[in-house]
Amino acid sequence: MSGFSKRERAIARFFSQFPQLKKAIKKIYQYSNFLLYRKGYTFRAEGQLYKLPIPEGETFFGYYDKSPLSLDSRYLLFHHTIFPTVNLPSAANPIAVCVWDLKEGKLIYRAATRAYNWQQGTKLQWLTNRKFIYNNYSEKLGYHSIKVELLAQKAEESIISYPIYDCFGEEYGLSLSFERLQKLRPDYGYRNHNVNDDLPGYSEDGIFYVDLKTGNIYLLLSLKEIINFNGTYIPDSADHKVNHIMISPDGQHFMFLHRYFINRQRFDRLMVSDIHGKHLRVLADDEMVSHCYWINNSEIISYLRDFKTGDKYYRLDIRTNQKTIVGEGVIDQFGDGHPSVNQNSIIFDTYPNKARMKELYTYQMDEHKLVRLGEFFENMNYYGETRCDLHPRFSFDGKTIFIDSVHEGKRHLYWLKIQ
Repeated sequence: MSGFSKRERAIARFFSQFPQLKKAIKKIYQYSNFLLYRKGYTFRAEGQLYKLPIPEGETFFGYYDKSPLSLDSRYLLFHHTIFPTVNLPSAANPIAVCVWDLKEGKLIYRAATRAYNWQQGTKLQWLTNRKFIYNNYSEKLGYHSIKVELLAQKAEESIISYPIYDCFGEEYGLSLSFERLQKLRPDYGYRNHNVNDDLPGYSEDGIFYVDLKTGNIYLLLSLKEIINFNGTYIPDSADHKVNHIMISPDGQHFMFLHRYFINRQRFDRLMVSDIHGKHLRVLADDEMVSHCYWINNSEIISYLRDFKTGDKYYRLDIRTNQKTIVGEGVIDQFGDGHPSVNQNSIIFDTYPNKARMKELYTYQMDEHKLVRLGEFFENMNYYGETRCDLHPRFSFDGKTIFIDSVHEGKRHLYWLKIQ
């Protein structure tokens, strides 16, 4: 809630107890503010802003925890759609997964997929310098994933019989129930099944291990284990899900959010486990945990709530459970965002301010130095599930920042050179 006062944030927090009422009031309030504070431009950026030369339709990448650029900076992964993204995703309208060859300046791969959403796309991600993976759906196979290898003259595809969420190279992936996400948080689910269909019990659902070499799949951590861990009292009437699985850089641990709903009010727990589903720990559980990112193999940055010190960015040590405020007095003012880390640099975005401008920042942790890289307009047509967060991501070499933005009236993948 960048640009909003502490009082306004406190009011928003109070209305979190009444989600539907909050949603209605929030939209009216935001539109009223836009009429008062709107600016005479749609974007400003430090340096040149680049985008793909795609003549029609819209492009985007997805979430903030993955780079669309290959390790050698030659190929760019993205999604492409002909129909407007102000509309909700639909199983009847597939989008395309694409690869652009930056050296040759041309499209070298395009394939349709029906398993997508506007926030995370198809979970498209690189496995190696020439291999990537994404999710798809068919009546015959249900949800599954496609591995692609870019060869000299063609692209070779193979099928994994389960969708993926996050992957560690070519070795393994972790996944979850996209049906459960569709029912409890459709922003991140897929729309190929009826959300009223019965879901598996908590003993049969949770976090799944997907062997990318053999195709073997098994339940690594059940929702029942997660719910019962650490003795937190949760009423039997609560609805539960896991989301936002992120594997550590060395592949030895993963974090995830356990989210549960009591009378439609959401509660969050940030949890971490080793890759064998053992040594489970709770890192934060003071009601709200938002966006996270691995700083290194043992530390995480997260925007979360601490009842004693407030809603801030924190640095969490998974070995000691030590929690340290990041950017105190510097980045506290911006509220929640999507942080990505490259060495000592954090990039993060903000939600639309009163002028409906989303801001992009970089923060140097050692120097406590904050730099604004740009601001980008989002009109009210992109709202709720169709919103377009910037979701900033570093390239693997840290020299380029990629964002999704709608400041030109359509959703597009853009990038800025910072070195």
